Amino acid sequence: MSKSKIRTSARFLTDRMAYELDLTPRQYDDFYEINYDFLYEANLVMDDVMRGYRDAIYYYYELLDRRNEDASYVLNYYQYSRFMDADYFYRPIFNAGGRWNLRIYVTYSNHKFYYYDAPRHYKTYRGEHGRRYYSKGYYSGRYKKQDRYTGRMRISGSRDFGRSLKNDFGVNVRDRGRDNRYNNYSNPNQSNRTQDERYRDVSGNRYSPEINNRNNGTRPNGNVNSNRGNSRQPQTSPQTSTRTGRGNRTESTTSSRRNDSSTRTESTTPSRRNDSSTRTESTTPSRKNDNGTCTESTRNSGGTVTRTGRR
Repeated sequence: MSKSKIRTSARFLTDRMAYELDLTPRQYDDFYEINYDFLYEANLVMDDVMRGYRDAIYYYYELLDRRNEDASYVLNYYQYSRFMDADYFYRPIFNAGGRWNLRIYVTYSNHKFYYYDAPRHYKTYRGEHGRRYYSKGYYSGRYKKQDRYTGRMRISGSRDFGRSLKNDFGVNVRDRGRDNRYNNYSNPNQSNRTQDERYRDVSGNRYSPEINNRNNGTRPNGNVNSNRGNSRQPQTSPQTSTRTGRGNRTESTTSSRRNDSSTRTESTTPSRRNDSSTRTESTTPSRKNDNGTCTESTRNSGGTVTRTGRR
C-alpha cells in the first residue's frame, strides 16, 4: 500500500468514525493520526500475516492493541463502547480472498464519498505522534476532563484471541522455515458529499459544522487553495523581430517574455534563400560562325552572358 493509499484509507476510516461515534473536531484530527500510524506500521507486515507466519501475526496484534489503547485516550466511555462493538472499527483489517483489506470498505461501498472535510493535517502528518516517539502514548492526558474507558481492550493474549484470529484472517499459523452502521448514501457514481448540500450534515453529528467549516481557504476535498499575490498567471507580450544575414538569408524571431522577466522563450524560423542567392546556369552549345569564331551563351537568374572565342 502506497503512502497516498494509507492517507486515503486512514481518512475514510476516520470519516466513518466521526459519522457513527459523533467525534469532535479535535477527536477527528487525533483519530486520523492514530489510524495513519496504525496502517503505516501494519502495511510493513501484512504480507507475512497473510502467509500465516506466527511472529508477524503477533506483531500485528501488538500494533492493533497499541492503536486501540490510543483510541481509549481520545474517546469517552460511551464512544469507546460503541467503538468496540463495531468490528470494522475495532479490528479494521481482514482477509479478503487472500488479500488484506479494510472492513470499512465493505460496510460502506461508496469509497469516494466523505461526510466531512479532510483532517487538518491530512497531507502533512508523517507519524510525529506515533509510539516510536511516545512510548506511553502521545494522546495520554490530552482529554483529562472526559470519562475514559478503562476496561479490557487488548486482543492479543486474551481468551478470544483465537476466535479473533480466525475471523480476521482464517490462516494456519506456522513458524518460519529455515529458508526463510448502514451507509445511507452508497451511490458509487456520486462524488464527494460536498457537491450535494443534502448530505453535508446527514450524519446528525452536532459537531459537523465545526469540522466542515473550520479550515479557511480549504476546499471541501481537503486541498488547500493558494491565495498568494503572485499566484496569478503571468501576462505575455509577443515580440517579433527580423534579421537579415549574409547571402540574403532572412530569420524571423518571435520572443515571449513574462512581466517579471523570469522566462524568455524564442522560436527561430529560417526562411528560404532568395532567387538572387541561387545561381542557375543553362548553357547553349556554341556554333561556329563563318568568320571562325565560336559563340557560347549562358543564362542565369541575373541575366544572360555571351562569350565569344576563336577556335
